[in-house]
Amino acid sequence: MEMHAAVAEYDAVRDRMTVHASTQVPYYVHLMLSQILGMEMSRIRVIKPHVGGGFGCRTETLNIELIAALLARKANATVRIVTTREETFITHRGRPETDIRLKIGMRKDGRITAVECDCDQRGGAHSGYGIVTILYSGSMLYAIYDLLNVKYTGRRVLTNTPPCGAFRGHGTVDIRFAFESLIDQTAAELGLDPFAVRRANLLTAPTFTDNDLMVNSYGLPECLDWVERESGWKSRKGMLRNGTGIRKGLGMGCSHYISGASKPVNWTGEPHATVKIKLDFDGSIVVLSGAADIGQGSTTILAQTVAEVLGLDLSRVRVVTGDSEVVPKDNGSYSSRVTFMVGNAALDAARNLKSVLVNAAARKLEARAEDIECLGEVYRAGAQDKGATFDEVVTEALKDSGTITVTGNYSTIPESHGAKKYRGAAIGGTMGYSYSAQVVEVSVDEETGVVTVDKVWVAHDCGKALNRLTVEGQVQGSVWMGMGQAMSEEAAYHDGLMVTANMLDYRVPTIQDSPPIEVGIVESNDPYGPFGAKEAGEGSLAAFLPALTNAIADAIGIRFNDLPVTPDRVFEAIEKQRRGAEKLKKTGAGYG
Repeated sequence: MEMHAAVAEYDAVRDRMTVHASTQVPYYVHLMLSQILGMEMSRIRVIKPHVGGGFGCRTETLNIELIAALLARKANATVRIVTTREETFITHRGRPETDIRLKIGMRKDGRITAVECDCDQRGGAHSGYGIVTILYSGSMLYAIYDLLNVKYTGRRVLTNTPPCGAFRGHGTVDIRFAFESLIDQTAAELGLDPFAVRRANLLTAPTFTDNDLMVNSYGLPECLDWVERESGWKSRKGMLRNGTGIRKGLGMGCSHYISGASKPVNWTGEPHATVKIKLDFDGSIVVLSGAADIGQGSTTILAQTVAEVLGLDLSRVRVVTGDSEVVPKDNGSYSSRVTFMVGNAALDAARNLKSVLVNAAARKLEARAEDIECLGEVYRAGAQDKGATFDEVVTEALKDSGTITVTGNYSTIPESHGAKKYRGAAIGGTMGYSYSAQVVEVSVDEETGVVTVDKVWVAHDCGKALNRLTVEGQVQGSVWMGMGQAMSEEAAYHDGLMVTANMLDYRVPTIQDSPPIEVGIVESNDPYGPFGAKEAGEGSLAAFLPALTNAIADAIGIRFNDLPVTPDRVFEAIEKQRRGAEKLKKTGAGYG
């Protein structure tokens, strides 16, 4: 939510450019600066300072960084640019306005037999991530349910409005809202329970979907069980007590997301992620990573991963990131790739360092490497052996080589690159999908149209929770952000001009609006994730939108297909329903 900013410093004597940018993709900024300035990348240094949040708006190089660098070189000086709130809205890469026409074929037992989806996205004045977004919208119809016979047509339209980009839940949120809403409506027409319909269409992992996405772990069944049980769905659905003018309802929905794309945006053939670990005489472990921490806690996860492998206290590990002159290149924080991909690279690097230390301990203890037992601060050659301290082993390891630097890499396996050839297959899938199920309880004031979210139950399959507090915070943040899109946030335009370019007209939920959010962490232990982990920061967002509108439909019998569901729209729909009922009553009385 902070404004975009950049500081550029040009050294004419050395022909060197240094740019500090509030970005979540330092490498892409580096790459674009080189192209725009006509300078070799080796002459450009990119530093990412602490950034409190990204949410997708910083997954592209923005004009802020480029203009600052061009001006700095022109003036042979240091230039700082901080956008105003209105300028931030105009340069922000928000979610594209999306029109969806969806058909679902369903048998009486709830089994989905066919899907036809037609999707138009307003992309703004530049394509940016648009091709990826429209591809995700189609490809991610799959990997959550067992679907066959799917037809998808996606169109990205350039318009006279600010460009859109990879907003949180990139590509999947609007499609999932339409899909889960239509499933709920169809289930009601067939007299089926919404949970039963989802269970009738579950996948069995490991498997490849019909569009060649590889699903290796699948915790959606457990997510459904958790939210159904904790919300008291079976006993409370349709039984909530209503007050004067207040109607209450329960609704549910499901969602999923990728743990990084199998093919990066800039495909150059190098590993998806690289992490280096430096060990010196002081015994400290320094992790060097280009991964961008934008508040999601990736730096903590890297430190925990290395400490876990080496058996050391977390205080021994320090993570250095965000400076292109110091750390290895990383593609950045987007599509929930960091824990899965950079975490695996950190795991590889830590194991490589452990091997070096074990060999050093073997030399010192005059034993075979395979007989060495690593206890973190102590290395032993047998149960009765006093062993050597970690510091003694470090001294032995450094004796001949000096400072030790090891490298860890990670790349997706070839099977996840998308073996099938079809239009849209090039982006590849991923090696791990997260899953989420939600139940939302609402109260609708029929006199004002105000919808109040009373409580949310959300279960999220993150593979393995490496840091449970972080996972819970990420899931709650996803729900909260979904609540904003569903209930109040809307970028409105008039003749190409934005009329909601401030935080009063563009209303985000505050802590006053936040309901109790009860989180259930489901661990499916993905075989390819670091320690079994998958993404946790985006997958729960999309489920809130349909769960909310399904709950409203349960409360007042009106289904909303347009978002956000603002009080004026709810009030208008209720009035229309009343007028229709009165007209029908009068017509019926006349015939009588």
